[in-house]
Amino acid sequence: MGIAASAAVFAAPISLSDAIAMAKANNSQIKAEKAKVEMAESGQTEARSRFMPQLSLTASVTKINDPIYIDLGEIQQGLSGLAGGLATVGPAAVYSKAYIDAYNKAQAGYEQAYAGAMAQGMSEAQANAFAQEKVGGTAQEIAQQTADKYAADSKQQLDAAKAKIDDADFRMKVQDDVFFNARLTAIWPIFTGLKIYSAYDAAKENVNAKKAAFDMAQNTILMDVATKYFTLRLAEELTVLRESTKKNLEEHLARSKKLEEGGQISKAERLRAEVALAEAENALEDSYRDQTLARLALASLLHTDTNITAITPVLAPEQTLAMEEFKQLAMDRHPGLRQLRTERKRSQDAVSAARADYFPTVALFAYKELYTRDLTLLEPDWAVGAKMQWDLFKGGETRSKVSNAKALDRSLSSMEEQTMDNIGLLVEKRWREMEHAKSRLESLKKTRELAEEAHRSQTLAYEAGLATGLDVVDAELALSRLQVADLKAHYDAVVAWLGLLEASGEVVNAGEMLKNVKPVEEKTAEVSKPEEPKPAEPAPAAVETVPPAVETVASDSTNAAASPSTKVIANPEGVKQSTAADSAPADSAKAPEAATPATPAN
Repeated sequence: MGIAASAAVFAAPISLSDAIAMAKANNSQIKAEKAKVEMAESGQTEARSRFMPQLSLTASVTKINDPIYIDLGEIQQGLSGLAGGLATVGPAAVYSKAYIDAYNKAQAGYEQAYAGAMAQGMSEAQANAFAQEKVGGTAQEIAQQTADKYAADSKQQLDAAKAKIDDADFRMKVQDDVFFNARLTAIWPIFTGLKIYSAYDAAKENVNAKKAAFDMAQNTILMDVATKYFTLRLAEELTVLRESTKKNLEEHLARSKKLEEGGQISKAERLRAEVALAEAENALEDSYRDQTLARLALASLLHTDTNITAITPVLAPEQTLAMEEFKQLAMDRHPGLRQLRTERKRSQDAVSAARADYFPTVALFAYKELYTRDLTLLEPDWAVGAKMQWDLFKGGETRSKVSNAKALDRSLSSMEEQTMDNIGLLVEKRWREMEHAKSRLESLKKTRELAEEAHRSQTLAYEAGLATGLDVVDAELALSRLQVADLKAHYDAVVAWLGLLEASGEVVNAGEMLKNVKPVEEKTAEVSKPEEPKPAEPAPAAVETVPPAVETVASDSTNAAASPSTKVIANPEGVKQSTAADSAPADSAKAPEAATPATPAN
């Protein structure tokens, strides 16, 4: 007990806002959902990139079994035969043409020289001799010599050409057995039947869906954090209450022992005080254990150590929205509903994407060969163009895709309607729970005042010898039960209010909303506490005992009975009456507590 109490003393105080901030920063599930949002945003960037042209560089090295050749042997044979035929008939044709050309040229020269000689007065014989000498002989001789020479040269050339054709290798290598290529390619789809746009819109809605899923997960986790936070606060106040009850019962037992020694009370009354104290000690041990478990549960959600204590009071705001306003807020902001709506938009994009298969796909392309050494004769260095693909028949696949997408949209529409109905019902349920808890608080307010007054009067009567120790113990336990019921009603109101915030996706702001909420006022019951109890003189007293007049709500049910109150009608002579100076207020802090079972009076 001492270790638990000292640990609570040195615990770090955190408010609800601090707990929510720590959960947002440290909770593993929230981090996981946030990573999914980042993945969806990356997918949206990827979808956007499909609007741009794609540029790629490819390179490869290939080894084939043998080099690739083009065999032109038949062409070689034809050319060789043609060359042989020309070598046979070609010299004759060359001879004839050369003879005619040489004869005409020699004859023209002879006639010109002969005419010149005759003009100089030479005789015909002299002129003939002069002309032949000048042209180099007769025209027939010159033509014969020239034609023979041309014919011989022609035959020699044709024979050489035929030999060269016969010796040449008429196989062309078009591809080595090892070759390398490198190509830069660009492709730009310019029309896809809105398929790219639909895919991008779906990716964008997927980001919204993941954000809604993140808000949904965060909303649920923060609701759990807030609930466990107030559970810890409840357990801490319960511990304070039970410590106060134990202290009061210890003081009552000490007074009972002194009164027993003076012969004013029976042993049974003292034993009843001891039993009540033992039960209070057990309840306090349970309170410490519950507080430790609540602290462990909260620390696990916050991913921190257990050296924490809650300081935000268990108190819902007095001013809240009306039920219809909460309903409208939930319809607008509930993360699950937002997620369904974004999924519906994605399904509508899926319909558009499926219909895109009815249209052709058109794209521009271009490529440039970066390594041209190993290119074949049929491969260009670069090329640009456009291509189209239109799937005219796919066996009804496109129609099935469209029908499937439409069915999904109808399904999500029905789910959205059902979810809206469920959210409206949830808001109304939690609103009524909060109103019920507030009405319980109002009914408990006066009942608690009565219990405190009953406790004070019973204590004074006991000190005056006009009430039994059992009456004091019952009054103490009844007051404790009233304090528990009061805090339990506050706790129920806070949890119902948090449920309304969860339905409207506003749990993250719960800490800010409670920033200015004042703590629940701690009330103390006035208990008569004389400095030194002393025996009272025996004297008759007219005491009127009133039946149980205090009824309250226990921690898990609606009502729990308080202790009977004793009304002092007259005070006999010789009995000292307690005054305000003789009594001190007992310590009674508000905290949640399970109702202590009543012990039968001896």
